[in-house]
Amino acid sequence: MTLTLTLTLILGSTIIVVLLVTCYTGNPFAQAIEMDVKCTVYEHSDDINGNNVDVRILVMGLQPNNKYTAKVMPDHNPPTTVTTKTDYDGIFWVIAKIPNGEKSILFNVDVYEGNSTNGQLVSSGDDDAPCYGIASRPTSASDTLSR
Repeated sequence: MTLTLTLTLILGSTIIVVLLVTCYTGNPFAQAIEMDVKCTVYEHSDDINGNNVDVRILVMGLQPNNKYTAKVMPDHNPPTTVTTKTDYDGIFWVIAKIPNGEKSILFNVDVYEGNSTNGQLVSSGDDDAPCYGIASRPTSASDTLSR
């Protein structure tokens, strides 16, 4: 009976030690990173060259008060980068302006730590739905009079 109780205590203690070591030796800065990318077409913003697009990028779970750079890669426009600092909760919120962006259908985004794309890649994603259109100015004189 004493041997069974001793073996049970040893086994139980071993399990607890393994759980504690597993929980406390992990990276304390590892966090789940959530990313969302949405785009908006500003209709009639440039009728000659193509309408402009805003790409809104939201990343949560980053290090607080740290600089990050988003590289936006449209499928039919040149890439652009935007850098900003996260807030005290580690939220990165930025808007990239894409001139004549209506030519593009897909906007891929990579987010890097630091002031450039030379830093560590921390998140990537793309817009998961077609761009929503907003009229940026009235399309005719009758629209102006009715307002």
